[in-house]
Amino acid sequence: MQDTRHLRIHVEQPMDPSPTATTNEQQQQSQQLPYQAGDIATILPSNPAHLVSRFLSVLPPSIQSIADTPIRIQQRKQKSHSNFQESSLNHPWPERCTLRGLLTHCADIQSLPEREDLYSLSVYCNQNHPQGKDQRDKLISLSETSGAALYGDYIIREKRNWVDLFYDFDAVRWEGSGTSGDVALMTISHLLTMLPSITPRHFSIASSPSYMVRQTAALESKEGFDVELCVAVVDHILERNGAVYIAGGSKMARAVREEIVEALGSVLEGGEGDAKKLLNKLKRKGMFSIEAWS
Repeated sequence: MQDTRHLRIHVEQPMDPSPTATTNEQQQQSQQLPYQAGDIATILPSNPAHLVSRFLSVLPPSIQSIADTPIRIQQRKQKSHSNFQESSLNHPWPERCTLRGLLTHCADIQSLPEREDLYSLSVYCNQNHPQGKDQRDKLISLSETSGAALYGDYIIREKRNWVDLFYDFDAVRWEGSGTSGDVALMTISHLLTMLPSITPRHFSIASSPSYMVRQTAALESKEGFDVELCVAVVDHILERNGAVYIAGGSKMARAVREEIVEALGSVLEGGEGDAKKLLNKLKRKGMFSIEAWS
């Protein structure tokens, strides 16, 4: 059902000994790793440089030209109805960065655009482009409920991400000769409003805290510690009718289930909605089970 990888990652963070420990032996025994049994490790992935460069190349020239220029992003705020505290309305973009840096570390340009994203993008198709009207109409058609099958064929089955989308619909980046009416309609503000942010990935920790403390002390490491992850890549659940069993801490189990839903949702026509239905079906058959404890 799945391909499992055992990974070891070194975290550059000092482990401070207890202030009451006096001897070296007591200090080594008092050192504590910042995780316990049942905890999960959260990793924020990034996009490869070649993909970021390709995405920049299919953006309007006016946006390409400022790819490496420092910019300041001011988040819009809204009042929370529950506690009247201000909260970010859009994505958690950094306040100061370059566009290239944001596309590398923050924006999920490898994700599959949703139907509403296609409709939003249709607004920026330049009508002075030779195929501008046709491309706008196609994006609108793909975004409608009646075009669900077309969306499934174009986005889901072909796994077209944001880079592919901007490449195919070049009326979005078209600026013509720069005369009136030929400038790109999309600005960097519009772009950052549309793009989704990268979702952190959660993995169960496979290493024993006490064992890793002893190993770290034996290696006389003064800065950082190692953590071992058991990374399971879901595969062939659909083709091989595989079963899924999750056991561990409740936080870990919930995070693993969310990752499975996301992975299945990327290949099923109905997205994460169909993925959840599939897991419920497997659960009724006894092929999906979670045994978790707090």
